[in-house]
Amino acid sequence: MTPDHTTQDATPATPDDTAPAAPDAAAPDAPDDTAGANPGGAARATPDDATPDDDVLDDAALDGVVPGDAAPGATCGTAREAARATCARQEAAECGGAAAARSLEPDILVVGGGIAGLTTALALHAAGFVRVTVVEAATGTRPAGAGLNLMPDAVRELDALGLLDRLEADAVRTGELRYYHRCGALVAREERGLRAGYRWPQLSVHRAHLQRVLADAVRERLGEGTLVTGVRVTGVDRQPGDARPRVRIEHRSGAVRSLSCLEPDLLIGADGVRSAVRSALHPDEGEPSWNGMLVWRGVSRMDPRRAAPFMLVAGDDRQKAVVHPMTEPSPHRPEVLVNWALAMPADAVDERFLGDWDRPVPVGRFLGHYEGWEFDGVSVPEVLRAADGAYEYPMVDRDPLARWSHGRTTLVGDAAHAMCPVGSDGATQAVVDARALAHALAVHPDPVEALAAYEAERRPAMTELQRADRGLGPEAVIHLAHERAPGGFTDIDDVVPPEERRAIAARYAATGASDRETVNQGSPYDVPGAVPGAPAAGPPPHGAPAPSAPAPGAPAHGLLAPGSPTRGSLFHGTSRDTPPYGVSARATPFHDTPGTRVLP
Repeated sequence: MTPDHTTQDATPATPDDTAPAAPDAAAPDAPDDTAGANPGGAARATPDDATPDDDVLDDAALDGVVPGDAAPGATCGTAREAARATCARQEAAECGGAAAARSLEPDILVVGGGIAGLTTALALHAAGFVRVTVVEAATGTRPAGAGLNLMPDAVRELDALGLLDRLEADAVRTGELRYYHRCGALVAREERGLRAGYRWPQLSVHRAHLQRVLADAVRERLGEGTLVTGVRVTGVDRQPGDARPRVRIEHRSGAVRSLSCLEPDLLIGADGVRSAVRSALHPDEGEPSWNGMLVWRGVSRMDPRRAAPFMLVAGDDRQKAVVHPMTEPSPHRPEVLVNWALAMPADAVDERFLGDWDRPVPVGRFLGHYEGWEFDGVSVPEVLRAADGAYEYPMVDRDPLARWSHGRTTLVGDAAHAMCPVGSDGATQAVVDARALAHALAVHPDPVEALAAYEAERRPAMTELQRADRGLGPEAVIHLAHERAPGGFTDIDDVVPPEERRAIAARYAATGASDRETVNQGSPYDVPGAVPGAPAAGPPPHGAPAPSAPAPGAPAHGLLAPGSPTRGSLFHGTSRDTPPYGVSARATPFHDTPGTRVLP
């Protein structure tokens, strides 16, 4: 059990779970602009209670474009769309085509402001997409959680996004992983990251630091208004064919609640194991399933002399402990931050807490179960007594899905493939998902085809990884040792031979494409001509290269071009923090009060 991932379920996948997702069958004829990245036109925002016949656009803004009797009975989807097209043509004539180019850029809505959502926004920006909005249900961006591990394949992608130096400023390059029998004997020892011959390190890092690095980069590169907090998705209406999804949102600020709808060109669910987007795509799925284990995790501040320089996983088939450092001592913080996670079976759990990994509990609640656990000088009770606090959560996951994408909507990270936390895969695979998705959107002009291509690449491997994690993943080695020698052993080679231990590790690495040979080939997701660190507008950050022209043959749609808007959000204008908020010219402005209600 590794501590970077905390949510998960269990049942066999459907028989076709390795087939690529296909666009919905009966798709209508594509509009004239399907060669661009925005076949469906501009995103719209509408009052939540609008009906198909409501004229939800600002009539004054369209006066003189479409006369009132030009299209009797027309709704916002006909005459008003024609008005938008007319306006776009007029702007193109006036602006030398720059406005027309901007009109082809898709409005992309990312639901979830965690690691998956923030990395997706950065990956999209690096691939040339600038009209990206990330909405987060929490009212603030205070990162929570303990530590996690990023495998070299994820670090490779974060390096490609220009983030490695920032991450390593407060992280540890993990060079060794040790597995121990509960009796204290060493079962296996593996070199990791650079010491194992990878071109990129394995990083142990506090979740808060990683999330802070990602959020800061999103604001720098895409603009302050890109990340909108206090916005919760309450529903998604799937539309036929390749029509834009209709997303119902609730924005809270104190006692005021604003309800409305958006129709982005693309919707990406990055909202975790309890994903509202996934629930809309698979309404009959139900709650995450609990596997009978409780997990406790936390962070301890230790004297560097008492913190081991390696990562350990110890236990048996019933009880486990994971301990590893995730910072180096420094002048401003002489102690070392040590991450830990523990797991034990439980008789029952309150279903309200399935998928909730931020429920605080006292360390004394479980400390007694780990008295006497010591492994090559690492005392688990000592680590626990030095903890800042502890959090408890049921170990849950989700069943593999037969399909992630429906039309213009798809899933990334835990929303797509929540796994049992046994292989450091939660954050790692979310990062890789983000880069794979952005690359697919950059090289496939049709968004539905792009999402199908992304899913065809990622879903089969993630399905196998989900199954492998349910089978204990690389931690199966300590289960074998306990099963074959429950009272301990003198020589591990007599219990689990070296070739069997190596095969377990190699098989798991190959399942997730995290083996050294594959990772060292470099990222397959770089987009020609992209400048990962460039901001959406204005000069690049100090030391960053200036934006360059797209390389010959690079995808033309959505690439950052001269004259691109300084803000690319679905929401901007008046206020990002209090309703009613403004929106971009690509979306329908909210009126002063419709849909806004004061909570009782």
